[in-house]
Amino acid sequence: MPFSILGLGTVVVDHQVRLQFLPEPDTKAEIISDSYQVGGPVPTALALLSLFGTKTSFIGRWSTDEQGHIIKSDLKQSDIDTQFAVVKPEARSGFAHVWVEAETGRRSIAAYRGSHVVQLEDLKGINWTDYHALHLDGWSTQAAIVAAKKIKAAGGRVSLDLGSRKSDLSDLLGSVDAVNCPLNLIKKLYPNENLEQASIRLIDMGVSELTVTNGKFGAWLIDADGINYQKAFSVKSIDTNGAGDVFCGAMIYGSMMEWKPDRRLRFAAAAAAIKCCNIGNRSALPNLQQIESFLRQKS
Repeated sequence: MPFSILGLGTVVVDHQVRLQFLPEPDTKAEIISDSYQVGGPVPTALALLSLFGTKTSFIGRWSTDEQGHIIKSDLKQSDIDTQFAVVKPEARSGFAHVWVEAETGRRSIAAYRGSHVVQLEDLKGINWTDYHALHLDGWSTQAAIVAAKKIKAAGGRVSLDLGSRKSDLSDLLGSVDAVNCPLNLIKKLYPNENLEQASIRLIDMGVSELTVTNGKFGAWLIDADGINYQKAFSVKSIDTNGAGDVFCGAMIYGSMMEWKPDRRLRFAAAAAAIKCCNIGNRSALPNLQQIESFLRQKS
């Protein structure tokens, strides 16, 4: 079925550098190759959803500087509508240095998020009933909470890709339906509890579904009916940057298609695995046919 997704979050330009090995402090390493690409949890998830045929729109902030021009061009090429984006000439666009280890696909990132905070007044003029779902990264927390409540009041679903602790976390979690986060964040939030205990805490806050990713060790989906586990697919990984964003985009698609949890989890794990086999977070994005073919081969 056709559906539309609104995203709200941070967008940056990544300068991605491939190295044979990630260097230790106070050492040097030769660069194998480098490229510029647009990153951010929400834009990458939306780019995947656009590739699947979903109508996507993005609310974010950037400037008219060089990085801003790259962002505008990329989102346009990805067929992501930016009519609600906030472009301020006096601001500075976000950027990141991303080092990728060629042998393993591991990465190290240093990021400047720019003047990224979306304000409450930036949400004016949005017809919330135009969208079936909202996807957040937790930055611009106050605007994210208001947007989540607006979408839910209009009958939509809200997902959150939580990569780090955010301000007003309990209010944010209480405003969303589905949360995805890495296992290491769960351990930071609840250091004395196991995964099941920590999941119960989040569900008690109002989250109806939690997915937890752990790289090559797989992913879990936890809801009121229990825990589903999906092992990671065995692939030759050359670039893990953006894999979690792709996982979230694929989970959103599965939710909108009303697939059962185990199917959604397997689909998302496959999408992330395929992305890791290629460099970048745009040309490396798999389409539906590629994911289906991959899953048939793995069945």
